[in-house]
Amino acid sequence: MIDCNENNIRDFIDQHTLVVVQFGKSWCPPCKQLKPKIEQMSLDNPTIMFAYVDVENTQDFCIESEVMSVPTTIAYRNSIEIGRVIGNNESLVKELIKKISI
Repeated sequence: MIDCNENNIRDFIDQHTLVVVQFGKSWCPPCKQLKPKIEQMSLDNPTIMFAYVDVENTQDFCIESEVMSVPTTIAYRNSIEIGRVIGNNESLVKELIKKISI
């Protein structure tokens, strides 16, 4: 999983066909719990690119993406949002990954 910021997240999403982005904050306990789980999912799904975005460093992109709470995980296919999971829900994130893999 790659750490992205305001300067590179749009390019990261545009350059890859399948992308999963976790939006979080460094001090957020649910975000800290979910991040290693998503890191493992990235190892289990090598055809999907994974990124982590700290919402405090990417405020404009978070507003554009309508991220209202953290953690939020958004899946993109060809730069288009396919779905999102709000909260620390590993099983729903796995379902989202399956959804974009089809």
